[in-house]
Amino acid sequence: MDAKSIDQVYSFYSGFYDVIWNKVFHESREEGVSLLGLRGGERILDVGVGTGLSLLFYPHNCKVVGIDLCDAMLQKGRDRLARHRYAHIELYEMDAMKMDFPDNSFDAIFAAYTISAVPDHSKVINEMIRVCKKGGKLVFLNHFKNGNRLISTCEKIISPLTKKMGFRADLELSTLFSGKPIMIEKRQSMKPFNYWDLVLCVNQKSENGNGQQRCR
Repeated sequence: MDAKSIDQVYSFYSGFYDVIWNKVFHESREEGVSLLGLRGGERILDVGVGTGLSLLFYPHNCKVVGIDLCDAMLQKGRDRLARHRYAHIELYEMDAMKMDFPDNSFDAIFAAYTISAVPDHSKVINEMIRVCKKGGKLVFLNHFKNGNRLISTCEKIISPLTKKMGFRADLELSTLFSGKPIMIEKRQSMKPFNYWDLVLCVNQKSENGNGQQRCR
């Protein structure tokens, strides 16, 4: 998958994305934001914010920045901000593989259904580590390759098709953070069908704030 094809696919989805996925993933998005343990005053990054379905779950006493590669999806998000008058949220069109933010800009990061829908998930995670403060929480909500051999084989077979649909079906959690300063604190399956997982991580990069070299 490359950035252009992903943008084209999700531009197509933008017209009906909320109608299909809002109710289906409402509970899991809410639970994902709650795992961040926000108390107020934090600066939060939502990676792959899309149409903004997660935005209503953030406390109004936090500063939230949402980024997405697809402007058509973001426009739906901007409309949502205008309707609800969310003054604490800003949305930007931005490539998650090369973010414009300085190091240590955010206290916590949420990425819902995003990490399997990018050209290079390793670069995205490196950037998340870079812009998140040491000790900050990173929550991933995504499908990961199933541990069942039969199911995982099927996922591998259909992966070329799902890539054309804008996501990978065979992303392995066991290798996702390999060699990266991230500690998994919690993993839980989410409805529907327990096909998706919420993964709570802690950023354990070095004291100088550069646990990973910036990806460009």
